[in-house]
Amino acid sequence: AATAGLRAVRLKRSTPPSRQLFDLTPPETARPAAAQPAPAPQPTRTVERVVERVVERARERRKLPDRRKGYIQKASVGGHKVYLHTGEYDDGEVGEIFIDMHKEGAAFRSLMNNFAIAVSIGLQYGVPLDEFVDAFVFTRFEPAGRVTGNDSIRSATSILDYIFRELAVSYLDRSDLANAEPETGADGFGHRVDAEEEEDAPLPASKFISKGFARGAAPDNLVVVPFGAKSRTRAAEEAAQADVCSSCGDLAVVRKGPDLVCDSCGATPAAREDLAG
Repeated sequence: AATAGLRAVRLKRSTPPSRQLFDLTPPETARPAAAQPAPAPQPTRTVERVVERVVERARERRKLPDRRKGYIQKASVGGHKVYLHTGEYDDGEVGEIFIDMHKEGAAFRSLMNNFAIAVSIGLQYGVPLDEFVDAFVFTRFEPAGRVTGNDSIRSATSILDYIFRELAVSYLDRSDLANAEPETGADGFGHRVDAEEEEDAPLPASKFISKGFARGAAPDNLVVVPFGAKSRTRAAEEAAQADVCSSCGDLAVVRKGPDLVCDSCGATPAAREDLAG
């Protein structure tokens, strides 16, 4: 078409004759493929997920009874009067404290009152008193100095030091925090008692039981026979007559019968001579 100079070419297919047959080869019969064995199942690896869940029961507040026991201790720290009020559970454990200062500024008194409330809430939620004692004993700030009006504490480095020394001595039997030995002839309330009166006369129960708290439930003729007073007096006399032990160095060598024995280490004069030889 290009040689002839034609711009277009039309092609037409002629009809083939009917006698022209096409020889078609029949398709091969498809053979069934051999059955392939199923693949063995692969063992699945199970990864256990360890979840640690810490469950802590919320602490419940142990409320004090509406009518509760306790005591009030009046003292003076560095010339400033301090009133300590305590509230107790039925089993005798302390559950609240109140601190009142005499002739102090409004801000300082308010801080002490709110501090006492915070300590009380902690006690009621189960915080041991030992934790408060270890935290606040030996704190140092003014007012501080000489303590009067308390038969177990003679000096304090701060108001909080005095407060928690008093609580430790009264409720935890922490005699190591008492920097003054109680008077031998004392009735436990800061009142001196004569030796003859201490040995012979029983103490009225009104000194130990609040008449208002008991509401007349305690009989008027109830008395308390003093116990341990003679033993305390005897212990004080023995301590005054004790000698220094050469084995342990403690002032605890007392006479027991014909022999001298150290109450601290149990050493005897014979044992000391053997050690010296």
